[in-house]
Amino acid sequence: MEDVLREPKDSSSSKDQSSRKLKLFYGLKCFIFIVLVIVFLLYLAYLIYKVITDIPTNATGYALVDELDAPDVEICSNSGSLILRCDFKWLDQTVTRINNCSDYIIPEAVSLGVHRNACKTFKANKTIKYTDPNKSLNGLREIGFYFNIPNISAEEATNIGIASLSIQLASPDFNPLLNPKQVISDMDKAVLSNLVLLWDFIAGMANYAAVVKFRTIAYKTILPNDANAIIGLAPKHHVTYYLESDAHYFPFSSNTTRLPNGTTSYFSVAAGSFIQEQTIEQRTHTVFSALGAVGGFSGILLGVYAFLFGKSIKPYGYIHSLFNEAPKFSANSEDNMGERVKKIEEYLETFMHIKREDKNNKV
Repeated sequence: MEDVLREPKDSSSSKDQSSRKLKLFYGLKCFIFIVLVIVFLLYLAYLIYKVITDIPTNATGYALVDELDAPDVEICSNSGSLILRCDFKWLDQTVTRINNCSDYIIPEAVSLGVHRNACKTFKANKTIKYTDPNKSLNGLREIGFYFNIPNISAEEATNIGIASLSIQLASPDFNPLLNPKQVISDMDKAVLSNLVLLWDFIAGMANYAAVVKFRTIAYKTILPNDANAIIGLAPKHHVTYYLESDAHYFPFSSNTTRLPNGTTSYFSVAAGSFIQEQTIEQRTHTVFSALGAVGGFSGILLGVYAFLFGKSIKPYGYIHSLFNEAPKFSANSEDNMGERVKKIEEYLETFMHIKREDKNNKV
């Protein structure tokens, strides 16, 4: 009789315990789901921040070129100078002499700063090209310039050295000395600053011959508003060309018969290398890379969630084992239908919390 009376109490206690476990289970499930969502959103915000604030990295390479355009040459002095002649020396050993270099000198003199009040510009507009001597091309080998400084005393009055001309080489594709509007990127500003700082590196000194050789450098910049680069497509690089020069000086010899009358100084310009250095900016974080990272990270989070709470094809995971142990049963041909149904109902009630409704208890 006592066992009969205790049975409802034990049954009620078991139901309360099962209800508490169920609430704890779903509470833990919701909590972990919210935590994973917050972690995902934080990671997504981090990726968006990295895409917005990405600083491109530089990759340096080298390209072999067969031809190089003749550079722009700025020739400056205080009191002015006369260009007597320019000689175009070709690889086939022929020479083209142009008096006053009239076909390539811009007539108007410009002022480009202190001690450079009168500047003349040699500009070939990419119509003359130096060519690699190892190639079967008859291109330019060297350009020679002959100058006359009319007032040597005036030139030496502002210098502690002998009278000389200030000479600067610039790429025909990018000459910010004459075209300040070409300055767009930070690299453009840096090249302009470098050209100004190195004004006196090449000098056309009186009674000296200067031999100048140059090589080209291309810096490919990604502009801030380049949508292709931000997305992850091929960027539209802004190219800044810069020339590095090397100059050597030799005094005039006593044999000046080949010089035009009145020659005070001479300098020549030749290509020093047909290996072009190229520095290319590359974005580290793009929209496409962020999407790939989001996909991989979400896969990890879903894997963690599936490990803890199971997958759709197997609706129990590790957390389930902490609350209930999966019933061990095997249905075989020897079991009758009633036993099979009973085992399935036990399984559904324990893990799916689905209990068959007792029709006899209905009112």
